Amino acid sequence: MSVLHNYQEKYIQPFIDELNYYVNNLFNEDHSELVEIFRYHLGLDDDPEKQGKRIRPLLTLLCAEGSGGEWKSALPAAFAIELIHNFSLIHDDIEDNGLTRRSKDTVWVKWGLPKGLNAGDAMFASAFIVINELKKKFNSDVAIDAVELLSSTCLKLTAGQHLDIDFEKRETVDINEYYEMIAGKTAALLACCTQMGALLGGMDKEGQLHYSRFGNELGMAFQIYDDWLGIWGNPKITGKSVSSDLIEGKKSFPILVGMRKSKKFLSKWQGKPISSEEAGQLSIWLREDGVEESVKNEINLWNQRALASLNSLRCEGNIKTALTELANKLLMRNK
Repeated sequence: MSVLHNYQEKYIQPFIDELNYYVNNLFNEDHSELVEIFRYHLGLDDDPEKQGKRIRPLLTLLCAEGSGGEWKSALPAAFAIELIHNFSLIHDDIEDNGLTRRSKDTVWVKWGLPKGLNAGDAMFASAFIVINELKKKFNSDVAIDAVELLSSTCLKLTAGQHLDIDFEKRETVDINEYYEMIAGKTAALLACCTQMGALLGGMDKEGQLHYSRFGNELGMAFQIYDDWLGIWGNPKITGKSVSSDLIEGKKSFPILVGMRKSKKFLSKWQGKPISSEEAGQLSIWLREDGVEESVKNEINLWNQRALASLNSLRCEGNIKTALTELANKLLMRNK
């Protein structure tokens, strides 16, 4: 049994139990449908295998304990970050016209667009209610710093999402612009998890920045790997259609590299609607022209940076091992 598995066993069920309690008591009986939407989207009534990976609370609690803190005291921050993540998914599904998530209807499809938007807003607001619970365990300066960290992260998330939406209308996107987009949309929240843990574990500002750097680099690798799954992942496992990012015209990392490296791909893809059959052929061309290899090399580069940053952290030994296992696991996942 892995070290990471031991910590998952230690953290995740208490996290889910208390998240259940929090959600069930968030609204009064007049707002029972909002509770239903929360429970549905958070997967609280699903089989544990279908509840999502809970990566962000796991990272937060690991870093809190690894940096010298008490993990149970950090639970409100883990709740808040998970709620912010899931708020962003509700709104992403609306903005991307996403019909399914985790093999079931998205919130806006099941309840309609107005209630979907409102539920996302409610989940966003609830994150800031729950993070204020830190005042019961930490001094006011630490609690205020935690709220400021979460707030600034939310701005980065929305700025990254804005770029992602903007890219859909543009013919060309620079690789550095893509990095800026995923640094906000994906990496910022993982950096928040690791820095939040260090903050609650008692690290000074410099120590917190080291933890933040690890989370940021891990998030960059995570998103580029997600882009790889969007082209070459198994649709039966990912829940997406074959080569879904090609069909949707997303400016993901493989597509940006392909536009520069594969003339066959560029001539067929740019500015033209792509069918699922054509997308399958394009994914083959991208592989043949070395694009997939370039993407894998980029994933490995960011992962190695993350592991180097992790190795330099002031962090308890067993938890450093667990974080290493988690980093590697995130880049071997199939969905």
